[in-house]
Amino acid sequence: MGVALAARAPLRTAIELVRTFSQADQRDELAAVDVPTLVIHGDADASAPLELCARPTADGIADARLVVYPGGPHGLPLCTEHAERLTGDLLAFAGDGPR
Repeated sequence: MGVALAARAPLRTAIELVRTFSQADQRDELAAVDVPTLVIHGDADASAPLELCARPTADGIADARLVVYPGGPHGLPLCTEHAERLTGDLLAFAGDGPR
């Protein structure tokens, strides 16, 4: 599904998207986040690896919670294999309320 979607994107759009997210330094923006934050990421995401994306994101937000899904791919919310756990994690996080 993801490959088919990406293949429909105009080449210039795809190039600019990759350029933007690979070169942007968002550390200041992450540090400014002051709401409860849940970062969910699969450890099998080849296009946005856990150690390069999710972990630095969670580390950059005060009190963020990182949940790693073993075998979770890129596009985790679209993956039926992890749907039940994802729903449960989101509901549990939403039920925590303000910190």
